Amino acid sequence: MPERAPTARITRRSALALLLAPGLGLATASSAHADWWRFGQDMFRSLITRPPEFSGLSTAELIEAVHEALVIATHAASETLSRRNGYFGNPDVRIPLPEVLATTRRSLGRLGMAAPLDTLEERMNRAAEDAVWQAREPFIRAIFALDLDDARGILLGDEDAATRHLETHMRPRLTDAMRPEVEHSLDAVEAMTTYRELESRMRDIPFLANVRLDLTGHVLEHTMNGLFHAMAEEEARLRVDPVGRGTDVFQRVFSRL
Repeated sequence: MPERAPTARITRRSALALLLAPGLGLATASSAHADWWRFGQDMFRSLITRPPEFSGLSTAELIEAVHEALVIATHAASETLSRRNGYFGNPDVRIPLPEVLATTRRSLGRLGMAAPLDTLEERMNRAAEDAVWQAREPFIRAIFALDLDDARGILLGDEDAATRHLETHMRPRLTDAMRPEVEHSLDAVEAMTTYRELESRMRDIPFLANVRLDLTGHVLEHTMNGLFHAMAEEEARLRVDPVGRGTDVFQRVFSRL
């Protein structure tokens, strides 16, 4: 048998040569050449970017670190959002009026309903601020019930990969758990009272006479959106700077990212 030729090894130098080869430069107009340029860039980037090393760490330790990151993110997010103006003063998570009220706000304002609408919007956000602190317990239960067989993939994923994994797999369960808290908070801050007064006045307005809103569902959905948003931000911070946060296992794992 003829001797098999050795497999060509792509080095950083040969990858760079490929990128700079005639016909593959940035000035190339052809879409095919442009595709080759992007391919070459991706290949070269993969050669110069070393993946994180988890050697010496068990699967159990990786799972423990992901669990701990989510617990830390839950506590930090719920603490931030539960402060006064945690929702209402933050444009990224502020809960808007239900769409039908938001789109008719100007018309309703001319009918003397501007002040009640403003009050309703503020009270919806106050309800979220009141309820979100109670999210810690159901979230932590959900975190430890989460399937983390691919903990390594989560750790090597996007900066919010753990949070989004939790959201994808546990959001319906967490939403059900949070509904009573949101309902209680809407009553406590008198948001439901304000809405019922608005609803009564809306019955005399032809284009709103038959509108019935699920205010609890609206506030609940946006409360959850805001909580996952804040958790994702906290997870990103943990990945950048894990020093001084969490246990020894957490720091040993996240310091390698």
